Amino acid sequence: MAFIFCFLCSQELRLRRDKHKKPYFVCDPCGVQIFVRGRQGIENLAELIKVLKERDFSFREHARVLYEIQAVLTEIRGLEKELEALDSVFDAFASDRRNKDKERARKSLNARIDTLLLQLERIAHNNAQSY
Repeated sequence: MAFIFCFLCSQELRLRRDKHKKPYFVCDPCGVQIFVRGRQGIENLAELIKVLKERDFSFREHARVLYEIQAVLTEIRGLEKELEALDSVFDAFASDRRNKDKERARKSLNARIDTLLLQLERIAHNNAQSY
């Protein structure tokens, strides 16, 4: 089966054909649709698919690494939003206990972000050696 990878999320996209037998791809998670209409584009696509089949393992490994990186970055973005939410709450009448809890939560979130950044560095280092 012929496929390419989504340029936004690296999801494997299966080759589809429209009613005129022209190739196209759809990435459901991203909503990206790729249509190949011209003769030269269709020839280039056929060559790309041939190359991808020949190098199937290395592309799958790259996709796995990219998914891992994207997962870490998504978690970091979520943690940063939590930090923003903590910082945006102005509570002039908060108790000392509440302020201490907010500070502990802030420190915990920052520590998790630091851990995730180290994880990204390890991923980069481990995969740089394998290329």
